[in-house]
Amino acid sequence: MADSLDSDGISRPGQGPAGVGRTGRWLAILGTFPFVILAAWLYAIAPDHPWRAGTIMLLSTWSGLFLTFLGGIRWGVAMHDRRTGATRDLLVSVLPLGFGCAALSAPVPYVFAALAAIFAALGAWDSLASHAQAAPAWYGRLRVWQTIIIVVTLIVAFVATS
Repeated sequence: MADSLDSDGISRPGQGPAGVGRTGRWLAILGTFPFVILAAWLYAIAPDHPWRAGTIMLLSTWSGLFLTFLGGIRWGVAMHDRRTGATRDLLVSVLPLGFGCAALSAPVPYVFAALAAIFAALGAWDSLASHAQAAPAWYGRLRVWQTIIIVVTLIVAFVATS
């Protein structure tokens, strides 16, 4: 595949804008697998199962790390944004880390409710950024469906641990 220019005129060797979106979608799908698998497992196992505590820890930790990753994406988007609100977005992009850490200190099952709320808010922010053309359109669409899946799995985890 030949080099191409993205919407900012930056050369991307070997991948056009469609290729980046395709790769992003696949990575997003792979990133949601742990949410789905761990929440389903948590819902299916008995309350006294020896792996229950480990499953809770894995799902909550994965959620916190994922929030940090999404905040990093927003940091990158804000660095390349030339709108007047970009500085504010850069400062706000570190909030998922702080909110995620605070949520992880909540007791079970409330950790999952708090994480679901944070993911919902961040998904809305990402979707709005895409509509404001601060992020690519494919990213906004991707974050909508990804947010729905993640929030549903965290609600399942909340129910399973209540």
